[in-house]
Formats: sequence, C-alpha cells, structure tokens
Amino acid sequence: MKKKLLGLLFSALFAVSTVSSSLAAFNLEVPAEPWDEYRIQFKQYSKLLLASYDRAFADDYEGAIREVNKAIELLPEEGIGFAERGKYYRMINNTTQADKDFKTAITLFDHAIERYHPTADNKQKQNVATKFNPTDASRLVATLRYQRGEANFNFEYYKQASDDYAASCQGGHTAACSRIWDVKSMEKRGLQWVPLVARQFYDRKRVERSSPTVVRVWVRREDPQPVQPESGTENYIQQHIELNCSTLEFRLIEALVISNGSQQMTEKVIGSVFTKPTIGSAISKLLAIQCSHNR
Repeated sequence: MKKKLLGLLFSALFAVSTVSSSLAAFNLEVPAEPWDEYRIQFKQYSKLLLASYDRAFADDYEGAIREVNKAIELLPEEGIGFAERGKYYRMINNTTQADKDFKTAITLFDHAIERYHPTADNKQKQNVATKFNPTDASRLVATLRYQRGEANFNFEYYKQASDDYAASCQGGHTAACSRIWDVKSMEKRGLQWVPLVARQFYDRKRVERSSPTVVRVWVRREDPQPVQPESGTENYIQQHIELNCSTLEFRLIEALVISNGSQQMTEKVIGSVFTKPTIGSAISKLLAIQCSHNR
C-alpha cells in the first residue's frame, strides 16, 4: 500500500450551504492511480466524512464524531478528519479535545505540505510514490494550504489562516480567495463574534445565564454583500435571543438595525412566544453550543 499518497486533480468540494464556512468541508483529494489501494481507502474515508457532515447538519454532533472516528481509524495520517472532529467537539463544548484535534490536524497538514512542495528535497519526498511535475505539485500544495488554512481558522489562528489562504489563492485555489475576505471581516467586526452559519455570528462576550436552562445571546446577521473596504460602511442586524435549554426553543427579545455604520432602529419584542428552530439554522447551532451541558 502506498501510504501518504494524496494524488492530484481528482478532487471535489463538498459544502453544506446553510452551515458557516467554518463548518464547510475541505477539498478531498483522491490518488490518481485506480489500482492503488490507498485510493480505495480514501474513497471510504470521504464517505465517512460526508456521513459526519450530514449528522452535523442535523445537529447530531455525537453522531458526527462517531462517523469521523471511523474515518480517522481508517487513515490516521490524514489531517481533514482531525480538523472536522475538532469542530464537532467545539460544538459540544469539549474544548480540550477540540484543541488537541486542531493541533494534530495542523501538524499533519504541515507534514503533507513539506512532502509535496515542488522545492522539497529528495529526503522529504522519499515516501512519495508518484513523481509529480512542478505544476501538479504546486496545485496539490495549494489545496493543502487551503485545508491547513481552514484548520487554522477554526482554531482561531487568523494570521496563519490568512497566510495559508493567500498562498493557496495565488496557487489557483478559488475557494481560498474568498476566505481571505472572511478573515478580514473577522478582524473588522471583532473576534468576539463567533461564526454560526453563513453571515451569522454570536457575541461570546455577551452571553447571559439567568438560570441553568435560560440563556440570552446577541446574534449578528450581516448584509450578504461583499466586505467593504476599511473606510466603507456596512449593514447588519443584531438580535437579542433568549434560549430555553430545557425545551430547545428560542424567542426574539429585541432587534437593532445598523445601516451605513450607525444605528437606525431599535425594536423591542414584548411577549414573543418560544418556537423551535429550523434544523441546520444559526439558532439551532446556537442551542447546540449553549445548551450542550443540559443534555
């Protein structure tokens, strides 16, 4: 079996549209030789990761961890599985295991980039079964830099993530180019805003627990337009949400509308009723994060 061979040009981007970019899947690389046993293993690895994404989309993070555990057991030298499991552990507030997985993922990506970098010496390439031409090797490294950037982003190493995205974008990886703006927008809005789903965040510094089962959180919903220049203005809505961890329901307390950089309207919602969130929505993810200790 040709261990550690990632291969080229046979990749697919699996994305969950309603899940934030921090929860999106990475590009999955499959070795090019159809007879290679590793290619068969990687196909199974990819299927297990896809199964974990489906479970995570339905807010079943324990199930997602079980699926990705199988993937890691199959190919323990691949970084993607550890990075994905780190995100799932973070969703259930197991920060110790999440941090351990993110560190492992970054280390594995480091090693892969060293092996396949076009300028790597023969000693670094001694375990690579296929001899790549410089163009193909550069494209593979661009994908690996993107994958490591995702792990760094989720580990909140934003400077390292930005460097990886920039190098990957320069290497032709289009998804990495858009992620550069995601890092810039994180720095602009403030690092206290934690991604939930696309263009929606919660403020980790303003979480109020009036009882073991009642939590109030501020959620930011951004305008879908691209990030403006540093001197530009932006539009977004901040919503004050109350979560009921015993029933897994929520209600809106108040909303602030920010337009052109200034507050335009404040609305108090009196007596709003609790409702169930849509599966895969920002509020559904927020309930999973804030109420995991009640389950």
